[in-house]
Amino acid sequence: MFFVTHLLTVSALLFSFAPAPQAEGGRERAVALVERLGGTYEVDPEAPGRPIVKIDLHGTAVTDDDLEALAGLGGLRHLDLRLTKIGDQGVAHLKRLNGLRFLNLFRTQVGDRGLKQLKKLTALETLLMGGTKVTDEGLVHLKSHPRLKKLSLFDTQVGDAGVARLTFLTELETLLIGKSKVTEEGARALQKELPKLRFSENM
Repeated sequence: MFFVTHLLTVSALLFSFAPAPQAEGGRERAVALVERLGGTYEVDPEAPGRPIVKIDLHGTAVTDDDLEALAGLGGLRHLDLRLTKIGDQGVAHLKRLNGLRFLNLFRTQVGDRGLKQLKKLTALETLLMGGTKVTDEGLVHLKSHPRLKKLSLFDTQVGDAGVARLTFLTELETLLIGKSKVTEEGARALQKELPKLRFSENM
């Protein structure tokens, strides 16, 4: 009985982390949105239902309310929203995209509250937040992203106190901090804790 119960528990846990399927209606809404805005999308032709796995809306006129159309895209892995006016209210619609691995928010209006909204995206491996309103205080929410390998805080108000909180990101390989308030001393201190960390994509 214990063995059966244990199997059921493990199965439940695995299911809870699996991306939700993409309902046909939700998929159609997302496609209509992307096409209206002039963005692009890609599907996985090998997966049942050909789910949308990548959406690029960078530089479009996408709004916070528009992002509600993406909320049901279980299995979405890559989302590019750079150079848009998306803010904290918009990224709140993304919190169910638990299969997301890549999220680009460069030069958006997202700040600390928005970062908190992303706490459930535990599969994230790349998070680009350069040129956003994120601060030292907001970085505490990155504890929910243990798989992060690349993080950009380029041109933000983040300083030494903020990056000092990132020691829990043990998988982090690249941290972009140019034009931020992080000093060389702060960078060295973090690298001491995370020896494989680099501060340039060219290293």
